[in-house]
Amino acid sequence: MVKTYRRTTMGLIIDVLEFDRGVETVEDASRESGEPMSKIVKTLLLKANDEYLVAIVRGDRAINFEKLSRVLGKHVTMAKAKEVRQVLGVDVGAVTPLSDRVLSLRIIMDPSVLENEYVLCGGGSRNTLIKVNTMGLVNLLKPMFTDAFERA
Repeated sequence: MVKTYRRTTMGLIIDVLEFDRGVETVEDASRESGEPMSKIVKTLLLKANDEYLVAIVRGDRAINFEKLSRVLGKHVTMAKAKEVRQVLGVDVGAVTPLSDRVLSLRIIMDPSVLENEYVLCGGGSRNTLIKVNTMGLVNLLKPMFTDAFERA
């Protein structure tokens, strides 16, 4: 069962979807929401040497770390779970791009996200998703687009 309500946050009109079950993986989010994995986006915390950055990745795609490291000129890895908690203030599976902490970091985005009019992203808890207009999200995040992503 899903409870949905509309609200405005960070200047964006969003639909908040609260589920009885966890939606912390792309597979779970797709199953519970009924949306294809290509309309789900992952918000991932990365570490490039000693800098943290955020990647917004379409659910059916993955980061090519070798390519991304070349693009950024730094060795890039996934942040550890404790770093996600420390830097973003939430646990893995609850990260949302609509966060002041995310906005304070450099953000990179998978260009294929733009193929969707709207996307579902993490909502700040393990059982919440946010449906948001893609261009609204892009305008808020002001990400750097790079082709360092590939089919998962």
